[in-house]
Amino acid sequence: GLLLVSAGSTDAFLPGGFLPPARHGAVAGGLGPTRFSQQLPCRTWRRRAGGGTGCRMMLDPALLTAGVAGLDVSIDDVAGGLFAASLFPYLAFLYYLDRAESKTPALGLFGFKFLLVFVVATIPAAIAAKMMYGAQLADVDWLHGSAESFLTLTNLLIVLGFRRAVAGADATFKDESMTKLFSAPWAAPAAVGLAAAALSGGGLLAGMHPEPANALSLPTWMVHVSSLIEWLAAMGLIWRYAETTGNPRWKGLTIAMIPFHSSGLCACTYHLFYNAPPVGGLVLLQAVLTLVGDLTCWAAAYRIFTYARDASTLGPEAEARQAGVAAAAAAGDAAGVTEAAYLGSVFAVVLAGSVLVKWGELFLDTPFQPNLNTALAFIAVPTLVNCLTWAKRSQAPSENFSDFY
Repeated sequence: GLLLVSAGSTDAFLPGGFLPPARHGAVAGGLGPTRFSQQLPCRTWRRRAGGGTGCRMMLDPALLTAGVAGLDVSIDDVAGGLFAASLFPYLAFLYYLDRAESKTPALGLFGFKFLLVFVVATIPAAIAAKMMYGAQLADVDWLHGSAESFLTLTNLLIVLGFRRAVAGADATFKDESMTKLFSAPWAAPAAVGLAAAALSGGGLLAGMHPEPANALSLPTWMVHVSSLIEWLAAMGLIWRYAETTGNPRWKGLTIAMIPFHSSGLCACTYHLFYNAPPVGGLVLLQAVLTLVGDLTCWAAAYRIFTYARDASTLGPEAEARQAGVAAAAAAGDAAGVTEAAYLGSVFAVVLAGSVLVKWGELFLDTPFQPNLNTALAFIAVPTLVNCLTWAKRSQAPSENFSDFY
């Protein structure tokens, strides 16, 4: 299978066999379909009104990673198939972004295309993890982090491409809210302090759980955290690009990118629980959200292209604005904030957040008591906040953009 996740991870991807057509409906021991339900390892049984027994569909979490009653298919296999299928709508998405009418900033477009490098890199990494260590890629830190770094680079290219385009075409552009957050003076000292306390063997360690062997290293956590932050930044800049160019359908792309961010949250939450089997269902949810994100971005890119192609809809003023933005895509930095300072600020917050997650969770019991419902809440709440933020943003005047971004 192929993994295609913008703000997500190479987590729990294993090349696996798919269910051959001849095996559909087969069960262990040669039992027929009428007795298939009795082979499911369910937690609770009940007697049917017409006789016999049936499962209440409260499945054992072990099914999330193991095959089902002798079938040659598992949740990981299904997820792998969904990841592979997601490649095709993503290629269609790239096709419409690459059309001249869409006027996608060159560096931003290259970033979206560079995601294919990340996809290709996960394949040998996953195979190496399986063959060399007998483990899933998510449990082999150096391979996992190396493959995931391509995703971080992808998102960074997208952010810089759209940031330059907006800043070059709009003299009033400011990213004050993000800059204030990213350059917060507490970020770097907090990261260093917490890391030192966790590694020093001092009194704080008395209240900490021992770190599992498959825990992510700090650099790998930084790759994950930065991908989430960069994707949010890209969403905000693409929204602003719509206001700058006069093509409002770029805002639709921002909305279409939400499933990708949620997919990334699935990956990070899976790691937060140390890739435990009871939360293995997050791998399937990540695959579903990735496929949904590819489809919504494809639709958004098509709408961007068709709007730009229709000269009568655009009008001469909007057409001129779009041409000006395209010409200024490689222009200078945003007002008062150099690119280097911006990236340095992002790095400080990523470092602080990664340290907080890696060592801070050792003081909690929740990561060591994996529960799928709890894990889903970790994904649902930020996703809801993300949706509400953009719903509110869509009703506000453009000059208040920094209040949301």
